[in-house]
Amino acid sequence: MIDDPRMLQANERTLLAWLRTGVSLITFGFVISRTSLWLRRSEPRWTALGGDLIGAAFVLLGAITEAIGVVRYLRIRRALLAGQPIPVGAMEIVAIGVAVALFGVVLCVYALL
Repeated sequence: MIDDPRMLQANERTLLAWLRTGVSLITFGFVISRTSLWLRRSEPRWTALGGDLIGAAFVLLGAITEAIGVVRYLRIRRALLAGQPIPVGAMEIVAIGVAVALFGVVLCVYALL
């Protein structure tokens, strides 16, 4: 039994934040992909599939974010319930942030071409 249930509740709120972020990235990727498709159909000069690839990359990043959030939640929950120290580390967070920044730069370059 855990002494302070607020720790479990905070862990659940953090999981929900990870899930919201993942869903946002998936939605953003879908919008990029559909917009690219619409542009290809409405403008004959627009033939590059870059928008589809960038959109797919954002969808994949969103799915990875969802998985990382669930794994972190389960790892911290297990430690809390066992009375062990909470595992620390921000490598996943930094990796997701860097990936989103890189995809943003790629999207910016693609939009300028």
